[in-house]
Amino acid sequence: MLWRLRKELIFLFFLILSYYIKKNSLNSSSYISSFNPDTKNVINYEEIINENKRLREILNLKEKRILTNFKVAEIAGLNPPIFPAEIFIDKGKKDGLSDNDIVVTKNIFLIGKIEKVYDSYSKIISLFHKKTKISVIVASTKEIGIVEGGYGPFLLLKYIPYDSKVKIGDEIFTSGFSEYYYSGLKIGKVIKIIKIPNSLFLKIYIKPYMLTDNFKEVIIVK
Repeated sequence: MLWRLRKELIFLFFLILSYYIKKNSLNSSSYISSFNPDTKNVINYEEIINENKRLREILNLKEKRILTNFKVAEIAGLNPPIFPAEIFIDKGKKDGLSDNDIVVTKNIFLIGKIEKVYDSYSKIISLFHKKTKISVIVASTKEIGIVEGGYGPFLLLKYIPYDSKVKIGDEIFTSGFSEYYYSGLKIGKVIKIIKIPNSLFLKIYIKPYMLTDNFKEVIIVK
C-alpha cells in the first residue's frame, strides 16, 4: 500500500513538472513569435537599397558619358560638422588621387578640390573654406565674378556690376577661368542681392548646391 502511494506521488510529481515545462515552452514560443527578428533586417535592407541606388547613380555618370575618368570615395570626416570647410575622404595616393583634383557630388555639384593627398586619405577644401576663390559665370547675364568662401552657410559672389540684371534664383556655374576648375560645374543659386550706395559692384549671396545631395560619397574628377 505504501509503495503504491509512493508511485502515485512520483507520477503526480512528474505530471506537474511536465505541465510547467510545457507552459514555459509555450511562453517562450509566444515571446519569440512576438519578437520580430526582421526589424533589424528591414533597416539593413533599406541601407543596402539606398547604397545600391547611390552606386547606380554614380555608374550612370560614366554610362551617360557625363564623367569618364573619376574615383569614388567615402567621407571619413567633416570640419566643422555643419557647412564643412574641410572634408576628409578614405582615398589617397595609393588610389591614384592627386593634389588639386576637383571634387563633386553625384549630381555634379561642385564641392571643392583636394588640398592635400596622403597615402590612404585626402583632405578637401570645400566651397565654404575661406581659401576658396573661384571664377564663376551668372547663367542669365553671362557676367563673370568671383565666388568666395568663408561666409557659411552661404558663398559671396563679388565683382558683378551694380547695374547688373542678375536676379534671385539665378544659377551660378564655374567659368573655366580659374586654375583647376573647368567650366560648367554647378555651384549654386542667388538667394540675396544687396545694393550698396556708391559701390561699383553688387553684394550677392549664393546658396551652394553641394549640401542638397545629403552626400555620403564624393566623386573625384581625374
